[in-house]
Amino acid sequence: MLAEDTTRLEKIDELYALRLDRYVSLPQLVVVGDQSSGKSSVLEGLTALPFPRDSGLCTRFPTQIVFKRSPEQKVDISIIQSDEASQLKKPIPLFETTNLDDFNEDKYLKILSIASQKMGISGCASGGSSFSDDTLKIELSGPRYEHFSVIDLPGIFRKPTPGQTTKEDIALVRQMIDKRIRNPRSIILAVIPANVDIATQEIIQMAEDVDPRNQRTLGVLTKPDLVDKGAEHSVLDLINGKKSRNSLGYTVVCNRSQSRQKSSLEDRNTEERAFFESSPWCSAPKDRTGISALQKRLDKLLVEVTRQNFRAVTTDVYRKIQECERQLEQLGSARQSAEEQRAYLTRISSAFQVIATKSVDGYYSRDRCFKDPEYRLATVLARLNEDFSQTMFSESYSRHFTSNGPPAVPEGSQTESKMTTPSSSENDTPEFPELDSIMLRRKPEDWTYMQGIDIISWIRNEFDSSKGFDVATINPSLLPTLFLELSKQWENLAFTHVEGAIGKIHKFLHNVLHHVCEDPLTIERLWAKLRPSVLECYQRALAQVTFLDSVERNGKLITLNHYFADNLRKRRLDRVEKRLRSLKSWVTNDDDKEPLLRLRDTLNVFVSNDDQTVEDMHDILKSYYKVALKRFIDTICMQAVDYYLISGPVSPLSIFSPEFVSLLPENELEEIAGERSSTTEKRASISKEIATLRAGKRVLDG
Repeated sequence: MLAEDTTRLEKIDELYALRLDRYVSLPQLVVVGDQSSGKSSVLEGLTALPFPRDSGLCTRFPTQIVFKRSPEQKVDISIIQSDEASQLKKPIPLFETTNLDDFNEDKYLKILSIASQKMGISGCASGGSSFSDDTLKIELSGPRYEHFSVIDLPGIFRKPTPGQTTKEDIALVRQMIDKRIRNPRSIILAVIPANVDIATQEIIQMAEDVDPRNQRTLGVLTKPDLVDKGAEHSVLDLINGKKSRNSLGYTVVCNRSQSRQKSSLEDRNTEERAFFESSPWCSAPKDRTGISALQKRLDKLLVEVTRQNFRAVTTDVYRKIQECERQLEQLGSARQSAEEQRAYLTRISSAFQVIATKSVDGYYSRDRCFKDPEYRLATVLARLNEDFSQTMFSESYSRHFTSNGPPAVPEGSQTESKMTTPSSSENDTPEFPELDSIMLRRKPEDWTYMQGIDIISWIRNEFDSSKGFDVATINPSLLPTLFLELSKQWENLAFTHVEGAIGKIHKFLHNVLHHVCEDPLTIERLWAKLRPSVLECYQRALAQVTFLDSVERNGKLITLNHYFADNLRKRRLDRVEKRLRSLKSWVTNDDDKEPLLRLRDTLNVFVSNDDQTVEDMHDILKSYYKVALKRFIDTICMQAVDYYLISGPVSPLSIFSPEFVSLLPENELEEIAGERSSTTEKRASISKEIATLRAGKRVLDG
């Protein structure tokens, strides 16, 4: 055997010792068959070990036999625990190293007995298990050995034996066999008695199920001496490949007869050679008959399968390490202690604040979440503010002023019309029922304005209804009363706008939490903790709407804005100019061609005191309404939306922060960030897998 082949085989055995086969398919030779198929005799011939064929102990658990070339002769015996055993039982200590000269049948029986005890095999009669998936590993080293490794599995049986085996044992044995032969890098040694119909052998069907192309199944025929006279040709056809579908074909070996059980291994080999030199067995190919031929074939197969798969094994180990590291990264850091939990939430809150700040500042680069328009909060709210402003200028009037309203209709034909502005119900977010309690103030039927009576007639009616005994022409309370009526839609429109902003912000908070935290349970717990404070922020913003509406509409009509005086003066001049232009005039011959009026004609444009008062009240209301409306729009956007919902010190965006996390008591840390037991177990399992894979990587790289 080449040195590099020996090195590869030794590394594969080291990987098995690390139990890397739990995560990566490793090359191996697996011996399977019925309990009475002669597996023990085959293994004895292959390994020269004194397999006990009567005790049955060797068939109760998998046995891995490894040969290594070394200057020192020794036998190392250990137990490799299965996945299930490692979770349920304490680790089993290694056996002591045994001298090869002392390794006889009695010693072997004792080892099997001790191994059975350590694996917990006590038999169903005592309430224990009769089989174990733990593996007994026997490693023989010496100068006369070539590297070789094979795994013997318990034999298949179909009926339980009262007091010894159960139906559960039958299923366990099949499970052990299926798990190992399903490995695509294994060579299946299917041991079958030559004196039975192969079609009845369950192991053949099991092998075909996992190896449908029959590329890695080698049939081993035993007990040819028991074949009926005249039936030998069927066995020979299998050996010659005439009836075999297996690409590896069949090899036949001869077992010791019952009367020769105590004979030496040399005698056994001599008798086997004599048997295959007799007719009709002498016609079979020499490389397909006898234990020596089988040994050579297995040596070659083991080297070939290891050569073919060694690079793939290395690739799989590297790939699995990367996969496990990604899975571990997705789980996040461990969250067992309060310090770990606080650090975990601090990282999440910091990431949350980074995205929140960028979304408000309009800095949308370098984060993939901003590809979703809902994350672009500054843009979303700016658009809402623009829509709110347009709606206020177009639909906030309960009656239109004369310059931009509908034409007057005859008095008495007053009607109501629904406004087209969407109600708050259209801005609802049904996935957040917690918002229902604060977003159900407005009703669509409240959104109306008067289309019938013109505003001048309405002002005149209100003016006439407010006259008293004093000589003052205008009741001081009349203008505020008229303005209150004209602006009665402001509160509804403002609430609808702020509620729309709340819906967008609430969805934004929810989205960002899911973006920065991948643990659904943590998100659920954290959201439950944040939700009351967030709702309080919304309520403060809505309360500010009520406050601003009350200040603007229920207080005195106050403004220092010069646009009010400018607009009022302009409207008065426009009204006088309009009346004068209605008079007859003459055009002069000068270049300016200014119209000329007779002074006595101008006396006709004067109106009564009441008409003058009504018209002046209209102009005052119109000039003030425009100034107040702009001021109201700005204060709603600046205070209720920006300050209370976005940039203020207690806005919803500022709640979940590292400072918030630092003030959480330990019991709340555990409640919010504590891991589920399944997550803890998954992290431990992945960490264990990574440790094993990295150990395997060191073996492969060595």
